[in-house]
Amino acid sequence: MRSLALLLGVKAACILLVSSLSGTGAVNNSGRWWGIVNVASSSNLLSNSKNVQLVLDPSLALLSRRQRRLIRQNPGILHAIAAGLHTAIKECKWQFRNRRWNCPTTHSPAIFGKMVNRGCRETAFVFAITSAGVTHAVARSCSEGAIESCTCDYRRRGPGGPDWHWGGCSDNVDFGRMFSREFVDSSERGRDLRYLINLHNNEAGRMTVSSEMRQECKCHGMSGSCTVRTCWMRLPSFRTVGDFLKDRFDGASRVVYANKGSNRASHRADPRHLEPENSAHKPPSAMDLVYFEKSPNFCSYNGKTGTLGTSGRTCNSSSPGLDGCELLCCGRGYKTRTESVTERCHCTFHWCCHVICLNCTSTRTLHQCL
Repeated sequence: MRSLALLLGVKAACILLVSSLSGTGAVNNSGRWWGIVNVASSSNLLSNSKNVQLVLDPSLALLSRRQRRLIRQNPGILHAIAAGLHTAIKECKWQFRNRRWNCPTTHSPAIFGKMVNRGCRETAFVFAITSAGVTHAVARSCSEGAIESCTCDYRRRGPGGPDWHWGGCSDNVDFGRMFSREFVDSSERGRDLRYLINLHNNEAGRMTVSSEMRQECKCHGMSGSCTVRTCWMRLPSFRTVGDFLKDRFDGASRVVYANKGSNRASHRADPRHLEPENSAHKPPSAMDLVYFEKSPNFCSYNGKTGTLGTSGRTCNSSSPGLDGCELLCCGRGYKTRTESVTERCHCTFHWCCHVICLNCTSTRTLHQCL
């Protein structure tokens, strides 16, 4: 009896441990697919059943079975996914270049480090921008003919107005959004708040791309007149997407899961059950970013949370803003040094055909956080 009681006690402890880990996200497959940005290249080839070569990392553990199937079904799409991730990471770094958290990345499969295991504003932005990057890149690749399973969006045809009609090659944002939802969201597992928030922010990124589509037109007529115009739908620049999501980051909503009882027999939690933590605030829209925990201050290195700190970062001594030395250095102070920089200058074009430049040296003053 004593051994049986001990066995039951150990079993109960294991159940509690697993439950606590799943609740904190310690075991979390979210964002594992981001690692393909470091490994997807033309040197890694795999042939599918139709002998069409696919670019695929030999270590398929980064992708789920469903993600691998989607890549095989859409030859050429992995290049677009990797390009979208590169663009998203570059945009993330640019948007947060003057913040304490400046979107640091690594060359390991865990691109964004431990940030993926958190539920703060920065995590929300990472999920939204990477989902948007895949949507944007896939939609553009479709119109460029780089993916075998999709083309331009030709659904808009015929007259659009009294002096213009639909034509040309519209970017296929619907296919990009559909594929991104299938591919990106498939890495999410669970029924908890983190799961709902990740799905919400993924969709917010995709909706931002589609909502910012713009109409472009080309004029036709005698002597350059604009008697008739042919128009199509064009993707926004990714900087436009990044700016929009950065605004949403600044106004992100802290939410809780409100179990209204309608999903108790369901196998999936309902994203509509996200409600603002402060009942006085309005519920987040589908394009708002949401989070559930406060951000760390990012001032000092912390291996547990994965924050690198701001020591050594370059700051602006004359700025009162977030890039200023007082805020960026968290009150620790900063050091100043000068360096000589040699750049090409006074360039002139000589016929035909080369450019001659002089080398100009200047002194630059840099301020770095202690």
